[in-house]
Amino acid sequence: MNRLHRTLGKICDNCPLCNYARRNPETHFGKVMSWHGKYCPAWKAQQEIAAERQEQDGRDGDEGKQRSTE
Repeated sequence: MNRLHRTLGKICDNCPLCNYARRNPETHFGKVMSWHGKYCPAWKAQQEIAAERQEQDGRDGDEGKQRSTE
């Protein structure tokens, strides 16, 4: 992921409107923001960053389990 994607993702990460929509996806506002995310490059970048974080957390957790069983 390049610097532009990370910057856009950080903007979305710090946006109070986007954060509200992610915490409350079933509200009307959350649904509108989700639809808006199909077109917003910052929302897309933030989703990619979140997926990357989850992948890293999963790998870190697996490594810890392997170390503890050895």
